[in-house]
Amino acid sequence: MTERLVLTVDHGAVRVVTLNRPAARNALSRDLIRAAYSALTEADADESVSAVVLTGTDPAFCAGVDLKEAARNGLSYFSKFRSQSCIAAVAKMRTPIVGAINGATFTGGLEMALGCDFLVASERAVFADTHARVGILPGGCP
Repeated sequence: MTERLVLTVDHGAVRVVTLNRPAARNALSRDLIRAAYSALTEADADESVSAVVLTGTDPAFCAGVDLKEAARNGLSYFSKFRSQSCIAAVAKMRTPIVGAINGATFTGGLEMALGCDFLVASERAVFADTHARVGILPGGCP
């Protein structure tokens, strides 16, 4: 059985969207990018959703770029950021979105968090812009 990369649960008019790759600290694989983009755009289009909460399965919110997948796939890894950017989807949402930051929030994860309308951070939250360290530009572009 395949584990779902993004979990969604409705609590009344609030949809909770959870990035679900805990073993990889919710790093943005191409499959997770696609799944998160779909979940976010569907939530934004759903008239019954008044607010969205975006979080990650412990121990992290989102470690950003999946460095292992990016190293294997080279520039093609970044194509998903252009065609189905979950980072841009957060920033473009008409529906209010709250980032529930529960741990490490790096690189693209930081960009997603900053796109939220409001952030709530746990005591374990850590924020870092590591784009320069890994040699990429913000926005998922190499």
